[in-house]
Amino acid sequence: MNVKGLALVSALLALACGTREAAPEPPSTYPPLGKVVAQILAENPGWHLGTNDDCSNPGLKEELSNNPRYQAYRAIPDLNGDRQTDRVFVIIKGDSGKLYWIPGRDGGFDAPHLFATLDRIREGGLITSGQTVMFGRFDSDVALGWKWNPSKGGLEMIPETPPD
Repeated sequence: MNVKGLALVSALLALACGTREAAPEPPSTYPPLGKVVAQILAENPGWHLGTNDDCSNPGLKEELSNNPRYQAYRAIPDLNGDRQTDRVFVIIKGDSGKLYWIPGRDGGFDAPHLFATLDRIREGGLITSGQTVMFGRFDSDVALGWKWNPSKGGLEMIPETPPD
């Protein structure tokens, strides 16, 4: 028997005896939300996770007291439409805010995405609907929005005035 024949017989015996290459390792698990948020805060010294207590607008503060379930600086949507619950939240320093989106994954969360920085953050709050995030200032017609763009795989700012 030649060398090629021996190699073929060896390969067939290995398959028959159950010796195979090691199966690939399953993908690593995604970290829990607390770990992702802690990472963001560690990368932004002096910033903190926004809470309703950060709101300085009297009208919005009254609305917040009447609706304890609404969190002005946090939301739980499914922005990218993958049927996983995502998180959107604001970190605050002074009156500045950074808006983050953290995609949900099976058993955890993916890397965070900073999608906006805003001033006068304490005057407004977040609202989500479907694959859209809005930040509006209470008692004002000022609102900024971002919508999921599947072709780009990310959030894209909605123009302030619709194109003609």
